[in-house]
Amino acid sequence: MIDEYLDHFNTEAAQAINEGDWDAYGDLFSEDLVMQTPSLPGISKGREARVALVKGIMDAFPDGNVEMVRSFGQGDWACLEVRFTGTAAVSDGEEAPVTVDFPYCIVMRFEDGKVAELNEYYDQLGM
Repeated sequence: MIDEYLDHFNTEAAQAINEGDWDAYGDLFSEDLVMQTPSLPGISKGREARVALVKGIMDAFPDGNVEMVRSFGQGDWACLEVRFTGTAAVSDGEEAPVTVDFPYCIVMRFEDGKVAELNEYYDQLGM
């Protein structure tokens, strides 16, 4: 079962993020998602928190692209290796845009076909 969830998530998540389809992206998560990520202090709850976080990153990197590199799972748990690339939006007064290319990891638990728990790991300094 986890393989089906992962295949669906990998395909739909990257496509929704890259196309800016935030409704489709949000539909991948349970309404009461529990999330930990270096970008936010403590534990965040709710699908809206996840969508707002990722949308904010994509707004800052208008040409941002998410690529699912590999994934595996067992039981209800899955691990994804993801790569994000993008160029920061340039505002007045900036000398040059900042380009990023960094890997990150997401460990998540599925419940009823949706992500119910998500723990994200990446090097904030590298970003």
